[in-house]
Amino acid sequence: MALKLVSNYDESLNSWTVALQGEVDISSKKQLKDELIQLNTEKQLDFIFNCENLEYIDSTGLGVLISFYKEVKINDKTVHFEKLKPSIIKLFTLTGLNKIFSIR
Repeated sequence: MALKLVSNYDESLNSWTVALQGEVDISSKKQLKDELIQLNTEKQLDFIFNCENLEYIDSTGLGVLISFYKEVKINDKTVHFEKLKPSIIKLFTLTGLNKIFSIR
């Protein structure tokens, strides 16, 4: 399954909401990276990732998210993940990313 991103500026939260749908892996990492950089360039805000329909993420996808997190933190902004599937929460916990990213 391919990756689909649906992004919106949420004026009430003054943040980007990004719905990740499908799979984040080596074949979709460039798409993810390019789209996130474009959003952050347009408006440097907090990011809220809705992962309700994220089916899978591998180490290359995690690498993109870590690099992006560093870019967002430069501007004192935050990255939040919500509605993660149990298997993805487990991956975040095993890799220690649950201590870096805000998970709701």
